[in-house]
Amino acid sequence: MKMAMNILKEKRLTVDQEKSIMILSAYCLGAMIRVENALPYTFKALRVDRSSVEYDDIEGYNTSGETVSMTTSSIDQAVSIAKLQFLVNHIIETIAANSVSTKRDCYYMLKNQFQKYPWMDIAGQSESDRLIDTLERIIRKQRENLNVIADPKGLIYGDITIIDEEGKKFRCIPREQSITGLAGQWEIRSHNVKAIIPIEKTGVFMDLKKLKVADELGIGLIHLGGQPARGCRALIKLLSEKDIPIGVLTDFSPWSGMIAKSVISGSINAAHLTGLHAHKAAFIGIESSDVNTWLKDVWKSVQEPLSKNDQQRAQNNLSLPYMQDDYWKNENSWFVKNGKKTELEALGTAAGSPLKKKEFYKKYLRSKLKEKLGVIV
Repeated sequence: MKMAMNILKEKRLTVDQEKSIMILSAYCLGAMIRVENALPYTFKALRVDRSSVEYDDIEGYNTSGETVSMTTSSIDQAVSIAKLQFLVNHIIETIAANSVSTKRDCYYMLKNQFQKYPWMDIAGQSESDRLIDTLERIIRKQRENLNVIADPKGLIYGDITIIDEEGKKFRCIPREQSITGLAGQWEIRSHNVKAIIPIEKTGVFMDLKKLKVADELGIGLIHLGGQPARGCRALIKLLSEKDIPIGVLTDFSPWSGMIAKSVISGSINAAHLTGLHAHKAAFIGIESSDVNTWLKDVWKSVQEPLSKNDQQRAQNNLSLPYMQDDYWKNENSWFVKNGKKTELEALGTAAGSPLKKKEFYKKYLRSKLKEKLGVIV
């Protein structure tokens, strides 16, 4: 640990990394002092669940500040604290080495360490993940600031220049670039786009790129890949802070509504973290009003019945804090009443032919961006 801390003094760390390291070091020091003096050691982590979070249209989800305590005076909790100590040591050494760890790396490391201490056996990957989550709630920073990352998920395309976490500059044209778990540490150096469209699925993202729709409209694209990863959401937040209008495009389903809202309003599970939602973003479609307009001629062909899970999701959405405005109540009520859904591919069907897709996409996006964001493209 001492060697790692000496190395860290010479490292180029972000502000969030510096704060995280300070908190982790204090945690380690506090634990050692109390153990050496046979004193009970207690720490507090933010509580994050449905009953302990608050929602605001601008701030998104935040914790109420309620905490849970763990203490060495309880043998079971003392074991958990000891496990956290191993995890903290591993993370500090990872940052000192300018390396990264995945959740799986952390699991194998802990599993290997605990071979020496049979009384500290780890109950699989799920327990390791819970330890990482607990650590996040102690330091109140994203695990990515500790170089604990997920597999890259998401793509960005457009006339945007970015400085990554290592100080390297890259542009997101003429090829799309991967969005890593460390994207929250990136800097948007410059851009020449009128808006950015985060898109749930691959097909429409690639269509808008290959058909030159994005280039001709002067917009950027982000591929969410379903439920967006934290790095993707953090990058959208950074782009929004540059006053770039953001218009989210997803399937027309109860689950896709949640994808859009995770971008715009955040999520309960990440209520203890900041920088993961863009409150100025807008949802542009596919929405219920499209059924009788843009999809009118093909609706019978492109509609699908809601599954039982879909129906339950729509019903549950009606009680979610971030879906209490009139717009989202209407959208979820539509699903409950009609029992139908469709996907982004319906837009290509509505075009009538692959040869007509480009013009259809351009008309659709021009209309939506003007209506939802006041952007003329």
